[in-house]
Amino acid sequence: MSHPEQELRVLKHSLRSRLFHWSLILGFLPAAITGFMLWLKPGSEEFLNISMKIHIIGAVIFTIATVVYTLFSFDRVVAFFRLIWTWDDRDIGWMLVGGGYPQKMLLGKDVVVPPMDKLNSGQKIFGICLSIGGLLLIVTGWLLYSFIPLAPKAFIYGADLVHMYFGVFLGLFMFVHIFLGIYNWSEFKSMFGNGTQLLSEVEHHNPLYAARKLEPAVHPEADEPIGAASYKTE
Repeated sequence: MSHPEQELRVLKHSLRSRLFHWSLILGFLPAAITGFMLWLKPGSEEFLNISMKIHIIGAVIFTIATVVYTLFSFDRVVAFFRLIWTWDDRDIGWMLVGGGYPQKMLLGKDVVVPPMDKLNSGQKIFGICLSIGGLLLIVTGWLLYSFIPLAPKAFIYGADLVHMYFGVFLGLFMFVHIFLGIYNWSEFKSMFGNGTQLLSEVEHHNPLYAARKLEPAVHPEADEPIGAASYKTE
């Protein structure tokens, strides 16, 4: 017989954050895949034209999602930037052992990993790269789309190089992010479900977050929080 406290779930990702994440997948992922197609040119001219159209549609979704989320969830954007740029000795320790992933995946061994907040050090790095690289992709992409006939060739050439190199880098980084997200299945389900995770899972993977910033808990079958006065809220 299970104990109620073992069934508690906590809100890990708000609806706004989940909608933004889903929009990034609908926008960035098709743009990244077609970007590789446009770079490698594996097919006919018709195939590349279709790839370009999909690339532009993905870019539109990616851009709109970024702008809308920034405007209407500015407090969460600020909190996200504060978190990804906050580093201490725990992050250095996490990086030195790779978060324990190489040892677990390749050797089947568990190693001691420093306690993490809502994001681990690898996710912080990805967040920094995606923030800077994503902004550069949006700016250079729309410059290339709008000003090729008007801007100096040297400027367009530079914008194209920035767009290509950052696109390849972030595209490869994104596939690593997706792989590790699926590997951490409970985290993956929380992003694509109702945003909650089992309290025990959060305490294991994000102990600092569990200790400081938990939102109200819910049972797996419940749609509404059940209330947990002992948990701190964001």
